[in-house]
Amino acid sequence: MGRRDAALPGPAPLEASLLLLLYRLLLSLATPLLLVLLCWRVARGKDVLARLPERLGWPSRRRPPGALVWLHSASVGELASLRPLLLALREGAAAAGQPGPGLLVTSVTRTAAELAPQLLPAGVIHQMVPVDHWLAFALFRRHWRPTLGLLAEAELWPELLHAMPAPLLINARVSSRSYQRHRRLAWFSRWLYGRCSACFAQSAADAQRLQQLGAPPALALGSTKWDAEAAAVDAHWLQLLRRCWSGRRVLLLASSHPGEEELLLEQWRPWCQRLAPERLALLLVPRHPERAQAVLAAARACGAEAQRLAELQPAQPPAVVVVDRLGLMGSWIAAAELVIMGGSFLPGGRVIGGHNPLEPVRGGRPVLCGPDMANFSDLCQELEQAGWLRQLDDGAALWPAIARWLASPPRLEQLPAIQGPSRRIAQLVLQRLDAGGDRC
Repeated sequence: MGRRDAALPGPAPLEASLLLLLYRLLLSLATPLLLVLLCWRVARGKDVLARLPERLGWPSRRRPPGALVWLHSASVGELASLRPLLLALREGAAAAGQPGPGLLVTSVTRTAAELAPQLLPAGVIHQMVPVDHWLAFALFRRHWRPTLGLLAEAELWPELLHAMPAPLLINARVSSRSYQRHRRLAWFSRWLYGRCSACFAQSAADAQRLQQLGAPPALALGSTKWDAEAAAVDAHWLQLLRRCWSGRRVLLLASSHPGEEELLLEQWRPWCQRLAPERLALLLVPRHPERAQAVLAAARACGAEAQRLAELQPAQPPAVVVVDRLGLMGSWIAAAELVIMGGSFLPGGRVIGGHNPLEPVRGGRPVLCGPDMANFSDLCQELEQAGWLRQLDDGAALWPAIARWLASPPRLEQLPAIQGPSRRIAQLVLQRLDAGGDRC
């Protein structure tokens, strides 16, 4: 390996302290701007006014007695990925005849906060994460006094990392594009990643890149998303859609982002005419449901007969339905015959890295996805070999691939036994708790 790609050395203690002091000074000067930003987020619906005290470090729940494991995730996908790990922590403690630790989960987005009661096991405490300001985290840490901290994926902020006792980075990933950006700020990456006490990466490539950025030696354990159960199905919504679309073949665009709906809709009418005997129906589920009205307008502009789910009339069902509510992805998967994975066809060079293809596959539905599935590259390879997934080179190949699948659906093999790292990470965490939180 050349000098250019050599691992970045960890920061010296004095250097790290000075960097933290400088960061705190800058954030202290920017405190009025942070408050304005929070108010702007509330006004735009990105934060909830009732939970604004949590963003400032004030707790809304009591701390449970005993050890407390603090897990942080950014948004809905990362929050859902924690559920298998949370269950494994409880199961591991019960198997050892020990009381399980208290579990605290923080997240950033409003959507994650609203879905937390559905996604997290009963008894797990959810809080909005404080803004990355020393005073907010001082209040947060004084109340919660976490024993251990775990960060999901790559949500790294200086005060967040400093507030966590010897943080463990799980489900860690760094795309090649992000890696190059981090290398340009080598000192900053070295400072952040060097704070982590252990690093569990999603793939061998991620592990190598993380270590080169200054993280501790990383183990490629995969993602806890791989351990997720099949999404729950709401019988009411499933029966409603089946009654509306009896005799139709239903396509689902799941967790879509701006520009991906148009990719399907612009060719919707000509392909519906071309595939007329199939009688297609399309279920559009934008990643952010507040976009539902804009997606509906785009569908109608393309000549599609469309309605929002909240306005669905079973007596006169449209060919296109736009979902305008959170959760219930299991119901939409069960209603469809083929799932098109959003976050993988983004136009204009935007990069998301795709969304979890195992979710529809566990629901028994095959998947078409675009070229950008960097977050799940190893998993996609396994699913493609088993016939459950097909990754396309670009958006232009989407409708021809749909037509081929409708004309001749492949015989799906038994889903391969895909197991994620939840139990192994849970075991390491419980061992560290037994050792007093000093080592992993």
